Amino acid sequence: MDTIKDLYYGNIHPYEREIKKNSEIDRLAKLVLRHDAELGKTLNESETELFGKLKDAWSELTCLNECENFIIGFRLGIRLMAEALQAE
Repeated sequence: MDTIKDLYYGNIHPYEREIKKNSEIDRLAKLVLRHDAELGKTLNESETELFGKLKDAWSELTCLNECENFIIGFRLGIRLMAEALQAE
């Protein structure tokens, strides 16, 4: 029951997770940040603004995609549980 209460009170944030140091995700995130900084140095003001809009749109798309994948995975988990609980 504690999980249900935590969900109700907003203490569960499935979209947040800790990235382990030196993991593949950590390595790639650092690479993206490095390339972003390098590219930022070469762009003029209008290009920087356009690139910022691209990054914002990409971030929004990624968030929507992660939400959709969470929903798909959650539904699959529920279907698996229901199947497992069915009497044979």
